[in-house]
Amino acid sequence: MKKLIIQFIVLLLPFFSVAQDKPNILVIITDQHSGKFMTQTGYPYLNTPGIDKLADHGVTFTRGYCAYPVCMASRAAMITGVMPSKSSEMTTSYESIGHKMKNNGYETAFFGKWHVASTKMKSTEEWHGFDTYKDSRRDKETQNLSVNFVKKKHNKPFFMVTSYLNPHDCCGLARKISNLKDKYHDEPVNHNVPLDQCPPLPDNFEIPKDEAEGFYVRRSPDSTDMKMYRKHPVAYWKEKEWRQYMYGYDRLVEMVDRHVYNLVNTLEKEGKLDNTIIFYTADHGDGHAAHQWNQKMTFYEESINVPFIISWKGKIKKGIIDKKTLVNSGLDLYTTICSLAEIDAEDRLGKDLSKVIDTNEMINRDYVISEMIQPGFTNEDKTPYIGRMVVSEDYKYFIFDKGENREQLFDIKNDPGELKNLSKDANYTKQLNRHRAYLREWIESSDDNFYLKLPVE
Repeated sequence: MKKLIIQFIVLLLPFFSVAQDKPNILVIITDQHSGKFMTQTGYPYLNTPGIDKLADHGVTFTRGYCAYPVCMASRAAMITGVMPSKSSEMTTSYESIGHKMKNNGYETAFFGKWHVASTKMKSTEEWHGFDTYKDSRRDKETQNLSVNFVKKKHNKPFFMVTSYLNPHDCCGLARKISNLKDKYHDEPVNHNVPLDQCPPLPDNFEIPKDEAEGFYVRRSPDSTDMKMYRKHPVAYWKEKEWRQYMYGYDRLVEMVDRHVYNLVNTLEKEGKLDNTIIFYTADHGDGHAAHQWNQKMTFYEESINVPFIISWKGKIKKGIIDKKTLVNSGLDLYTTICSLAEIDAEDRLGKDLSKVIDTNEMINRDYVISEMIQPGFTNEDKTPYIGRMVVSEDYKYFIFDKGENREQLFDIKNDPGELKNLSKDANYTKQLNRHRAYLREWIESSDDNFYLKLPVE
């Protein structure tokens, strides 16, 4: 009997060694960190040694776009690899990345903010697939759980998602600036600082002429509408308040960066950094005073562009800033994780970014898509505005299902602040029609449920 047991163990050893040869994978998700505000993109008012350390050992994609500029829908896309118009309504009908990794030999863990569509972690354990988890909105708790998990002994490779809340506390920051009650989930931020310590107003502070109504329904509600005023309490702000908000937001980014720095250092001290692939991204961005906007729920760059870093010390090219590759964080995260773990991503529509980081192979993608449903808070019939965005190499096009200004086209190469809508400029008819065609192609190829009558070309 003893001889049979030994023989059985010997037969299993190859399988264990294969599992151990696979890299650990850590996904760090922050909430509301815009990709526009990073040292890697030239923003000078931040000190982020944690994010910088990740970037130094990997590739930073500056053209990363979330699938939907609000947390619940964006996170549903990242967990399922499916666009929110499908994943948000039937989230658990798609295999989660946690379940897929667990079924392919990984020890799985999720710590921090969950907020994946309307799902709850406790009631969907079998579906989400994380062996160990804690849905927490306290970054200190999330950090402690993540550090302890890294320090423990692992008999197989681990897949951990660390989901920090900040800089999302900027929502509370805005309310405090407007003398509304709120509390911070982590540490308080001092926003009442002299203006000479604050960043200047952005070049695109002004609101574009003929802004799409899909944005306008949410713009600057006053205190007679407290439901919406609490979301966007900026109607009475002057330059001082906007700049102090920008200052406070930047400090919140630095606050969460300290956690990132400590977590990466823990991996290094434990001798696990060289065998751990780290992704850094966010669920969406923040207006940060551009177009006099705070928070998310727009297709403007500040809200829709997100950080996307893939870091693997000593294994991939380091310190690369990729300014060309178009990334859909909701779709590509899932597919790239599967590729690096040598797992079939099946029928997901995301692109495998490991091809870029390994061989500089170009991704065959002319555009990326994002979605949004803007509740009709102020329009008379109260029906929502449903929109789609198309971003190509040099242009951004988006359209809503209704409104006088439902179509927008920006030359983001020459007008990065998105101040001039070109959709009615005859000189840009060719580009307008090209992006309409991209959207039609996407709707047909992805079975998108977005239906509208585009103008005849």
